[in-house]
Amino acid sequence: MNYKIIAFLVFISWQSFAQEKDTRIEKEIKIESNSKTKTIYILGGIASTITKEDIAFSKKYNIQYYDFGCVAPLDFDKYEKANTLVFENLTANFGKQWEKEIKNSAMGFLEWKKVKK
Repeated sequence: MNYKIIAFLVFISWQSFAQEKDTRIEKEIKIESNSKTKTIYILGGIASTITKEDIAFSKKYNIQYYDFGCVAPLDFDKYEKANTLVFENLTANFGKQWEKEIKNSAMGFLEWKKVKK
């Protein structure tokens, strides 16, 4: 009888760990696909922080902005890494000109810029 209970508990715990891993993988896939579509994540506030200049930047460099609003994401580092991929892509395609035009509140931009110098 004890073996059945232990086996059942092991099975249940295995299922919950598998579901957690699947959720993590889904988030990573979403971030990877967003880096391919060149999405730059920014932290905003209650009102949208995307300006006319940002819209012009996004059209010029073929990127998109995603504004989290006033709620910061839990996995902040992942979004900074996704932005880093986009920054590298912009540098490879457009040189350094885009750095003067981008919104400084893009997640991880200032840190990336310090590392690149």
